[in-house]
Amino acid sequence: MLLPSEVPEESYFWTIQTDDNNDNLPNMVSSGCDEERAKTVDERRQRRMISNRESARRSRMRKQKHLNQLWSQLARLCNENRDLEEKVSRLMESQQLLLQENVNLKQQVSGFRQILRDMELEQQLVAQF
Repeated sequence: MLLPSEVPEESYFWTIQTDDNNDNLPNMVSSGCDEERAKTVDERRQRRMISNRESARRSRMRKQKHLNQLWSQLARLCNENRDLEEKVSRLMESQQLLLQENVNLKQQVSGFRQILRDMELEQQLVAQF
């Protein structure tokens, strides 16, 4: 066990004083360290509370900013999606028109081939006479 003279004075919450009547008996007397320590603890607690509030405020601001960005992104993507749906619709209409035109052209080709065959047969018949 350490004697009071061997322990640094900063580690005490109180100081040891000797009684004038009896030098052998140490007498514990508060030197105000408890009050100073309590004041320091209160100041730290206050600073921590202020710091936590400020941190929470910044966190709410970041969250709101992120939410606003997400809403903006949602609006932009909805517009883009609507534009793409319109483009797909126009392309599908165009495809239908092209398919119909292709069918018509195939029918024309078939008709022209038939006409060509008929002309060739006619030429063969004329060549035979």
